[in-house]
Amino acid sequence: MSRRVTSRWELTGTLVAQAPLHIGGLDIGPAQLVQARDGADRPLLPGTTLAGVIRSALQAEGVPDYQLWGLPPDRDGAGGEASWVRVDDAPAIDEPQVELRDHVSIDRMHGVAAKGHLFSREVLPAGTRFAFRMVVDAPESIAADEAEQLVHAIAARLRGPGISVGAAVTRGLGLVRLADAELRESMLATRAGMIAALRSGGKPADLPDADPDEVPAGVLRVVVPWRPHGPLAVQVSSDGDVVSAFPLTGRDGAGGHRLELPGSSIKGVLRSHAERITRTVTGAKLREKFLAQMRADGLGPVAALFGTAAARDSGDRDLPAGRRGALRVATCVSATALPAAQWDAVRLLQQRLSETADHSGQDNGEDGVEGGTGGDDPAPPKVSDQRAALSRLQLAVDDLNEAVDGIRFTIAHHVAVDRWTGGAADALLFATVEPHATGPDAWQPIILDLAVDQLDQDPTTTGPGADDDRRAALTLLLLVLRDLCDGWLGFGHGTTRGAGGVRVDPKAVTFRAGHRTGWFHALGNRSLADVLADEELTASLTTAWLTATTGGAA
Repeated sequence: MSRRVTSRWELTGTLVAQAPLHIGGLDIGPAQLVQARDGADRPLLPGTTLAGVIRSALQAEGVPDYQLWGLPPDRDGAGGEASWVRVDDAPAIDEPQVELRDHVSIDRMHGVAAKGHLFSREVLPAGTRFAFRMVVDAPESIAADEAEQLVHAIAARLRGPGISVGAAVTRGLGLVRLADAELRESMLATRAGMIAALRSGGKPADLPDADPDEVPAGVLRVVVPWRPHGPLAVQVSSDGDVVSAFPLTGRDGAGGHRLELPGSSIKGVLRSHAERITRTVTGAKLREKFLAQMRADGLGPVAALFGTAAARDSGDRDLPAGRRGALRVATCVSATALPAAQWDAVRLLQQRLSETADHSGQDNGEDGVEGGTGGDDPAPPKVSDQRAALSRLQLAVDDLNEAVDGIRFTIAHHVAVDRWTGGAADALLFATVEPHATGPDAWQPIILDLAVDQLDQDPTTTGPGADDDRRAALTLLLLVLRDLCDGWLGFGHGTTRGAGGVRVDPKAVTFRAGHRTGWFHALGNRSLADVLADEELTASLTTAWLTATTGGAA
């Protein structure tokens, strides 16, 4: 028996990725984590993913669903009701270029890449567009205006703050926003309404107002303007003898590229420093295995802010599963775009020069001329050839610098010194392309979103205990931000060798609070300097911090 529907709303438009995005698919291809695709080999956002994320976002905002999302069956499997909300799969429009990103986890004990935690992931770049369609039916059992309210709430969220879908959403991936939205309404309770719906697809309906800068409900947003001291980049290795690494860039959806500081890099730096602070206070010992380190045992607020790893590889099955942290860190990009023509020219020239050098080395080796080995192994290119190639690359970099305002690229030469001879170490002379974007507005601000309701160390805790947990977590975040302003933290490559240092003014760091944030709302529209100077506030935070870390002992 078919279900009776009185009215229907259809919301369509284009979901536009505001940041790189990954939805996991079948484990095939060059990356360990590949992008999901449909039967036509198009990247897509599954309808199941979109429906779940939209529903969760509305629940966080306190929007009633009027049971339109359906009801689960009881324990005996009886009853239940299918959802009245239908969300289609959203395939990518056109043919987006899938990017391959390498990721590595840092071992806390040694400060280097954790063993077995280097992996690659396919991502869709910012600006990727997806065809979106959602239908909400109003059954006879509820008033039509209630279904309309739900549709308007969904449209306002998608067109305003947007939603985060896919993997690593707390590390800068997955934010999408609805553009070119259209809402149509059909009245299906009468013959005339049914015929009109079949002929025209329903009549156009007004969309609610939406603000892309609106802070989502239950979120405390921290906006951190910053600028580097000198060169700062997350490096991407490059095969070849001319330049060994380039700065990480991402497409911006407007035909250009932007320097990129991934949310995963920012969050990793903040988490490492938060762990350092908490271990100093609590005396908690550092585990040897990386996954055991990421369980954050004994680190209290660290687990609430940054999450914990699952116990699946630790051998201890009595430990709880991993949890997602309450802190989301957006991917940060340069304010200035790099023209695609000039940037691609630099990258392609490096690739061609490396291929030429490889062929030159092979020819020299086969002919037995200077530099050749006469064997099967290709010989290194001549010094004169390397200098010529480097000169050509320098000209391409100069053209790029002329086309970009606020960023200057240099080819930096490095050499490792042999400790025995005191001279250059054999085969350890290399060059990298370094960006210098040190102006006050060269980079977009770092955005941190703190989900207040997820801060409880014990999710079952309510009342004063939960409030203390939230205050302790906020205290730890404030300590990390204070040390960031004091210059203790750096981002990107080479932070122990003069690169990656940043300047942050505590007067410029601001808090913005969405509704439903409780007492956190008092921090809204205040600066970090103002908050740290508020003795009454810091006293209550200090008490909660000491209770969480030392049992209340000063």
